[in-house]
Amino acid sequence: MDLLGGIRKLIGTSQILISSNELSVDNLLSYLEKKYTLQNKIKKNELMIAVNGVESSLLGGGNAKVAAGDVVTILTVVHGG
Repeated sequence: MDLLGGIRKLIGTSQILISSNELSVDNLLSYLEKKYTLQNKIKKNELMIAVNGVESSLLGGGNAKVAAGDVVTILTVVHGG
């Protein structure tokens, strides 16, 4: 898993290797919240998540499946005005 932007700063690393057969995107976010004690700090509406270069909303959103060997990229989206 590649972490970019604010989520990288929150967790303190740019890459995480997860060895699991199959998870959903929501399961991955829950895993990050628990492992790095980030309850209520990860805001799904502020993230762009890609699985193998494809935005997760095109793959089923939070239900998108992630299998062993997939590359997941999580980027915190920053809005300004």
